[in-house]
Amino acid sequence: VDLLLDSAAMGVNIVEREGISYSHPAKFILVGTMNPEEGDLRPQLLDRFAFSVQIGGLLDPQMRVQVMERRIGFETDPDGFREEWTANEHQLSERIAKARELVNEVTYSRGDLAAIATLTSSFKVDGHRGDLVILRGAQANAAFHGRTYITDEDILTAAELALPHRVKAQPFQEGSVNAYDLEETLEQARSEFGDGEPGEESEQQEADANPVKKKRP
Repeated sequence: VDLLLDSAAMGVNIVEREGISYSHPAKFILVGTMNPEEGDLRPQLLDRFAFSVQIGGLLDPQMRVQVMERRIGFETDPDGFREEWTANEHQLSERIAKARELVNEVTYSRGDLAAIATLTSSFKVDGHRGDLVILRGAQANAAFHGRTYITDEDILTAAELALPHRVKAQPFQEGSVNAYDLEETLEQARSEFGDGEPGEESEQQEADANPVKKKRP
């Protein structure tokens, strides 16, 4: 896993076997699954994964019925099932493609950076990778919704995916991060730092290679 993460971060894969070394470009995103009952990964390794999603079983009877119906539909007529959902797949693919073209134009203010830093520091997140992941995730979510500026909703959405595996679990505590705590902390940050002055460009934005425009008020 360490080698895969190194290759993903550097964009280069290096293969060394029996005195032979070969390197080639490698642009990919690593997606992994694990069973918590089999043990946990080291915190240093978890931090290198941008986002995490906890998957659980469905308890809503209506949703379980839909699962059965779709499974039976696929088993009965696989080609017909694919055709039924092809339009939805194409629509989602086009939306993602447009978001990828727009994401570099999504702007943020210094107030947004302060809000993100407040979230990570409040939850005692070690290192700074989590801060940057939340920012990039917020930009991606904004682009997915066709906007060129991030909102608090974008920040919260990204934080819900970026923080759970980076926050140290406390004794007798079921979940280390929940939506209510995130929203409350973000509101406190906004009341302290504000949204950022219109036209304000942070030092981070100035350092980015991509062109920066003013964040909408």
